[in-house]
Amino acid sequence: MKKSFITLTAFFALLSFNASAGSIAVLDVEKIVKESAAMRDIQGKVSKQQEKYQKEVDKKQKELEAEQKKLEGKKNVLAKDAFEKEVKAFETKVDSLKEMVDKKQGNLKKASVEAMGKVNEEIKEIIANLSKEKDLDLIVAAGQTLFYKDEMDISEEVLKRLNKKVTKINVKFE
Repeated sequence: MKKSFITLTAFFALLSFNASAGSIAVLDVEKIVKESAAMRDIQGKVSKQQEKYQKEVDKKQKELEAEQKKLEGKKNVLAKDAFEKEVKAFETKVDSLKEMVDKKQGNLKKASVEAMGKVNEEIKEIIANLSKEKDLDLIVAAGQTLFYKDEMDISEEVLKRLNKKVTKINVKFE
C-alpha cells in the first residue's frame, strides 16, 4: 500500500512538472550577429573608420621615422646636452602617438559596443513579442544546448523580423 502511494505521488508530481514546463525555443545568437543587416552595417562602419585611423597613424609614424633619421644624423654634430634635449622632444612625440592610437582604439570599441547595444535592444524586443505570440516560457541560446529539434529554433524568424525592422545603425565615433 505504501509503495503504491509513493508511486502515485511520483506519477502526479511528474504530470504536474510536465504541465508547468511550457514551451521552449532555441535562438542561435551567433547566427543573428553574423547574418543581420544591422550588425553587418556596424561592422562595415567600424572597419571603414579603423582604416581611416590607420592611415592617420601610418602618416604620423612615417613622419616620426624621418625625424628619427635626422636625429641620428645630428648625434655627432650637436653637443651632448642639445642632442639629449632633442631626443626627449622626439620621445614625447612618440608617446603622443601611442596615446593617440590608444584613444582611437578605445573610440572604435566604444562606438561598436554602443551600436551593438542598440541592436541587442531591438533583438530583445523582437524576442519578447515572439515569446508572447508563440506562448514561449523559455528561450535558450543554441550554443548552450546539446540537442534540440529544428522546430524549436526561432533564429530565422528573429533574423527576418530584425532585418525588416533595422538595417542601418548610427555609429557615433568621437
